[in-house]
Amino acid sequence: MNDLTQSRYRHLNFKSNNVYRRFVQVDKNLEKANLKTIVLDTPAHGTYGALLFRSEWKIKREEILRRDSKSCVICNSADSLQIHHRQYHFVVARNEFKLPWEYSDNLLITLCESCHRRGHSKYKVPIINF
Repeated sequence: MNDLTQSRYRHLNFKSNNVYRRFVQVDKNLEKANLKTIVLDTPAHGTYGALLFRSEWKIKREEILRRDSKSCVICNSADSLQIHHRQYHFVVARNEFKLPWEYSDNLLITLCESCHRRGHSKYKVPIINF
């Protein structure tokens, strides 16, 4: 898949007129390596990652960290913790994805950076249409 326009993450629309883009492509020659993330022509203030700096996400993130005892659910490490979305929800009627903090708690888990990266290199996060 060399054509980024065919990437499953080519356009992520969130409840506004802004388009947040996240391009993810796995290089077939590097299948055993980590995911290769490519962001093209997207200003820093308009990226999916920028949403993770909003207070709504910080509150949700802290709730999940507290629930998981501030440790990775796989290896129990307390270093470099991240919150992983087990699936993404695309609302067909609105033609947009849910915002990161709108997911129910059972779809979010705490992972260390290493386990999170390893998981993304092995598995694709499913997108569920509503």
